[in-house]
Order: sequence, then structure tokens, then C-alpha cells
Amino acid sequence: MQFRERAKVIQLIRTVYDPAIKRGRAELVGSLDKDAPEIGAALRQACSPAELAEIHAYLAQREQALSQDAVRQAAQDLPAQMRMAEQYFRLGGDALAGTQAAEIYAAWEDLKKVLHKSGYRKQKRSD
Repeated sequence: MQFRERAKVIQLIRTVYDPAIKRGRAELVGSLDKDAPEIGAALRQACSPAELAEIHAYLAQREQALSQDAVRQAAQDLPAQMRMAEQYFRLGGDALAGTQAAEIYAAWEDLKKVLHKSGYRKQKRSD
């Protein structure tokens, strides 16, 4: 089974041997919504148990990749977000600044511990 990701859907394609042309022919089995992929009853009937297992494995792998990408992107965006937070607190913040500062301190302490345990030590500045 092949999986083709289009703009808003994931197409499920099966290759079937066609004796008339003596080669494989692609057959669209169904499609899944890319944002919320759910295997419906019609798709369950159209697929063999092996194909359903392949679909489940593909969706699990896709979900894992997307969540890893999201986490990686958040880590890459963090320095810029921290600079923006710096400006927010320099300007005096607002009524929620105290609560936000406490949450930032707690998250920062957790992040420092993880960075240290992962081997990413603080670099000495050569100013």
C-alpha cells in the first residue's frame, strides 16, 4: 500500500496486477483527512487486515514524526520567544505579569536541569 499526502488528505493507494496490460495498476482505496485521520467503516471494509495494520503503522509513525517536529520547532523558537518576553517585562508587563513570571521561573528551572543532564553546559562568554 502506498500513502500520498496531498494538501488536505492522505490518499491510500493499492497496486493491483492487471493481466490485460501485464503490469501493476494503482487503485485508490480511500482517503483520510490529514488533520484528523480516522479509519471509517467503508475504508475498513475495502482493506484487508494486513492493509489495515499497515495503515495503523503509518498513522502512528506520522503522528510521532509530527509531534517530534513540533517539539523541535518549539525548541528552535524558544530563544526568540524569550527575547520577546524580556521586552514584555522591561515594559512593565500587565496585571498577569507576576503569575507569568512565576511560571517562567519554574519552566526555566526545569529546562536548565534537563539541559545540564543532557550534557549541554552553559558556555563561557568571551566578551
